Amino acid sequence: MNTSVHYLFSERYFDNICPKDFTEIKKVSSFFLITVLCLFTFTGAMAQQALTYGGDPSGGAPYMFTDPENPNRYIGYEIEIAEAVAKQLGMKAEFIRTDWEAIVASLKNKKFDVIFDGFEPTADRAREIIFSKPYYLFRLQLTVHKNNKEINSLEDCIRLNKKVGTLVNCAASRLLEDKKINYRPYADPVGAYKDLEYGRIDAVLMDIPMEMFYARSNPNFRNAGEPFHKGAYVAGIRKEDTLLQKKINSAIDTLLRNGTFEKIFRKWDMWDDFQLQLVDQKEVKYEITEKKFDWIEALIKLAHAAGITILLAFGAMIIAVILGIPLAVGQMYGPKLIRYLCNIYIEFFRGTPVLVQLLFLYFGLPVIGITLPGWLTALVGLGLNYAAYESQVYRAAFQAVPSRQWDVSYSLGMKPFLAFRRIILPQAVRTALPPMTNDFVALFKDTSTAFAISVWELATAYRELANATQSYLLLGAVVCVFYLAMSLPLTHYARKLENKLKRSSQKLEKAPGT
Repeated sequence: MNTSVHYLFSERYFDNICPKDFTEIKKVSSFFLITVLCLFTFTGAMAQQALTYGGDPSGGAPYMFTDPENPNRYIGYEIEIAEAVAKQLGMKAEFIRTDWEAIVASLKNKKFDVIFDGFEPTADRAREIIFSKPYYLFRLQLTVHKNNKEINSLEDCIRLNKKVGTLVNCAASRLLEDKKINYRPYADPVGAYKDLEYGRIDAVLMDIPMEMFYARSNPNFRNAGEPFHKGAYVAGIRKEDTLLQKKINSAIDTLLRNGTFEKIFRKWDMWDDFQLQLVDQKEVKYEITEKKFDWIEALIKLAHAAGITILLAFGAMIIAVILGIPLAVGQMYGPKLIRYLCNIYIEFFRGTPVLVQLLFLYFGLPVIGITLPGWLTALVGLGLNYAAYESQVYRAAFQAVPSRQWDVSYSLGMKPFLAFRRIILPQAVRTALPPMTNDFVALFKDTSTAFAISVWELATAYRELANATQSYLLLGAVVCVFYLAMSLPLTHYARKLENKLKRSSQKLEKAPGT
């Protein structure tokens, strides 16, 4: 070690410092140490004061949604409920956005501390987590179009075999399934009520808060019967956090008694005398919905959803091939205006997300009087999207054919269309086949975007069943087998066709006179 450095850290160095200087050093060091300790203590205390809660704003109002006046923040009565509970606990509420389908799994994985999002206590969820005391009691309301005179109760939907829309994996969906009613699950209430307005479904069954916000003020709707089926909203908590459960229960009791919750619910026009049961009764009785899981039934549902996936993929690919070839030819050989229009089409569909395109077709076209069912919208939308990509595959394949092939064709007396069909196209197909196969396999997976317009394809079925059972691993493995069973045969036959075309081309090249 260097002598000066050794001296600096030796006792002899401190002996040569005057007492006054040494006292000053000790004061500064003590002040610095105390400051650092206070900073760490304060930081730790701040970290402990945050109550993180999860929710899905895409579920819409009045639960939690983007503030129209300030898109950078979320509002809704659930936001205010969580903030009131956190304040009562002496903590700061911190919102963590999550997906509704995976909200229980996210809680268990410690992405946040508690769930506040119109969360219902169900038997399948009770196997995974614990619940707080209820802080709001709801009932279900059946809504129909004002011109519908046939439906006045849920029993009428059963008797007339009507299609009812509701949210995925909720009390209403469980009730409809138990009663064997034909229903369509939605990711948000907006889509359900829009489809009711456009006539795609016959009725909508929702919790009263959603019915009040989205349907009651719409002159095109009417209530079919009185509210029924009492349920509750609770906070979801991890099983090991029993102390947090007790604290939240105590906070809920206090906020119910001092009128804080009533003030919040009145602000959002959700208060009714039904809520007095929360305060007056020591133990509120409400219905815990249960969804029995049957593996045989689940496999049948997955197989049905796989059939829809196959329909969407094959139908969309047929549209893509039929439309892609003219796009490629027009882009290469068409007059200036045709080339310009083809380029606009291709860049538009390649430059915008397919999910946005599906939503535009599904909700935008009815505005101009064109209303398509969800599966047909998905089929057409995916076909139009993939046609843009396929056109570039075909364009590259056509350009790979030597230009002298055109000259040879013309020398044989062929017209341009005949030369293209008999000489150019067969050679281009051999070049285009591998990327076409890749696109076809990708299309099978892209059918999952159809969930946004409530098409019950394979990925949507998996999300719904896994959310209801929390069996993500096993069901996920089964769904992967379904996808592989659909895509592997396609790849196998594409390779066989590719080899067959290659052999035909080689025979042609070896033929005498060629």
